[in-house]
Amino acid sequence: MTRTYLPVLTVLALLFTGSVYLSACGNGDGAADGAAASSSSSSSDGERKVAYWKAPMDPSYIRDKPGKSPMGMDLIPVYADEATGDDSNVVSITPGVVQQIGVVTGPVKRTTVSRKIRTIGQVEVAEDELSTVNLRFSGWVERIYVERTGDEVKKGQVLFDIYSPELVAAEEDYLLAIRSQGMDSELAKSSRRKLELFDISDRDINAVAKAGKARRAMPIRAPFTSYVLSKDIVEGARVMAGHDLYQMGDLRRIWVNADVYEYDAPWVEVGQPAQLELTYQVGPPMEGKVAYVYPTLNPISRTLKVRLEFDNKDMRLKPGMFATVYLQTRTKKNVIAVPSAAILDSGKRELAFVALGKGRFEPREVRTGLVGDNRMTEIVSGLSEGERVVLSSQFLIDSESQLQEAVQKILASSRSDKSEQSEMKMPAGGEK
Repeated sequence: MTRTYLPVLTVLALLFTGSVYLSACGNGDGAADGAAASSSSSSSDGERKVAYWKAPMDPSYIRDKPGKSPMGMDLIPVYADEATGDDSNVVSITPGVVQQIGVVTGPVKRTTVSRKIRTIGQVEVAEDELSTVNLRFSGWVERIYVERTGDEVKKGQVLFDIYSPELVAAEEDYLLAIRSQGMDSELAKSSRRKLELFDISDRDINAVAKAGKARRAMPIRAPFTSYVLSKDIVEGARVMAGHDLYQMGDLRRIWVNADVYEYDAPWVEVGQPAQLELTYQVGPPMEGKVAYVYPTLNPISRTLKVRLEFDNKDMRLKPGMFATVYLQTRTKKNVIAVPSAAILDSGKRELAFVALGKGRFEPREVRTGLVGDNRMTEIVSGLSEGERVVLSSQFLIDSESQLQEAVQKILASSRSDKSEQSEMKMPAGGEK
């Protein structure tokens, strides 16, 4: 017992479309062949010429005459203007099938295409808002006023008092110069300059001059308003010149470092608006901007690092936090665009099916540009304004196009075989 299997493409066509679009080639025999040939080859003016007949439910069954399919169904005609001609790449589908597979079309139009890039960013202290407190002389810590990491300090606030014999000697030299030659003398100015180079504030130098005696414990003040990020100082300890005692940072202006995927990198520029949202905090998004685009790509993650800046006066953002970031890329106005659903991307090329009317569709290779947030894709070439493109069921139409191409090749091969057989039957030299 022999079983007959339908080709794979046939099964797919039956499953997805519920009808057969095209079929493979076959030969009929018997007396009816002549009638079929007459029916398909001769036509009066105004009539469409039949190219071949096909079984409605079996793509592997094609005849050049009308008749019955193996399933007992009448063969249906395929007309020459549907199978050949300048529109050989045009896919023709009956209206019933178009309705059955749910073909939806949309216009090619001029519009504005814009895009937001969504990514994750990490909050960090701005590098230009960091400072380190250390000494330019050695000494002993007498008293600490800012003792805890995380404390906020104001500019000029006393951090600690220090006793330094070297500093006391410099104060004595300054006072001696004032007493001997006056406040405006070159010696007094030189002595005062030495205290300034020790990073002693004008307020404290003036206090020494006013008191007329050296201060044993000199206060060390905060350079600007900030938060204590780290601390390495205790009371009574001896500290050496150059040793970092406090690291401080101003958090009122914050950085957010975000990673952008490689394919989005060309659209990111310095100065673009940025928005930041915290999923665990209710409130409007924070507004910022792109401050810097790093020049190199991460070779492992294939991402580009982008630095954003945000005002943080309300201290909503804390260093180490993660946040959702949106980058507003360039907006393209007055460009030809189609709904993104119209584009079939095979990896090597992009296709769109243009609806020509009366169940006819033309596959068109296109070049795309910016893919917008409004589900519109910029068309660089391949489509014209005013055309209509297919928005759904493109894969089924594409399958039909491939089946149609296969049938054309089979038909051409069949005609070639018939021609060769006729030549072989003809006597050599035209003898009877």
